[in-house]
Amino acid sequence: MLDLRTSIGDAIAEALGVFTLCFIGILAIQSLSETPGGGLLGVAFAHGLAIAVMIAAFGHISGGHFNPAVTLGVFLGGKIHAGTAVLFWIAQLLGGLLAALLVAACFDTDVVAAGTPVVADGVAMFTAIVLEAVATFFLVLVVYGTAVDAKAPASVYPFAIGLTITAGILAIGPSTGGALNPARGFGPALVSGEWSGAPSWIIGPLVGGALAALLHSYVITPAEAAKALASAGERPHA
Repeated sequence: MLDLRTSIGDAIAEALGVFTLCFIGILAIQSLSETPGGGLLGVAFAHGLAIAVMIAAFGHISGGHFNPAVTLGVFLGGKIHAGTAVLFWIAQLLGGLLAALLVAACFDTDVVAAGTPVVADGVAMFTAIVLEAVATFFLVLVVYGTAVDAKAPASVYPFAIGLTITAGILAIGPSTGGALNPARGFGPALVSGEWSGAPSWIIGPLVGGALAALLHSYVITPAEAAKALASAGERPHA
């Protein structure tokens, strides 16, 4: 059973993390879209830094998932219960939606639309889904190797995860919009009506995150996974 007070605090932390990611991400795209040569680099670092500082701030509270694909991966690895996963998903989607609504209120929905991940002309949807899956696969592997693994140095994981997001956006951003996160697309799409890239930023990250979690939990560290599944207690901060 979930502790209501603890769960509300965790959910608020998750919502704030995604709010920060979407708010900074959308406005960074708006600010840097016309910067010659530096736009993609700036946008990638804006997203990566937003996640890094939010994980540093809230990682000890909710675990700092800020991504439904990460939450799915942590759930499949037996680190959290289904109820916690659902609560986190709701909070994450709501955080992204609130950020998009605030940007639209301050500027207009065109700014939100420009900050919504879309698949580039000439890139097949299947290709976009694969690219998003691979980039998110790397991300969740890093989450498991740094944040979930108790043997990893605690000071490393916010920046390791943030830099993985930066690298992923640099690699696939021009092709898919570089969401690596269904919550990064959902709120902006709901506000702007730009749903054309939805299969890539929904299917790709969820598949990639699930594969990474299963690989790490049941192939790379099977003994730890067996221990987690045998335990009756929940690890909400994984």
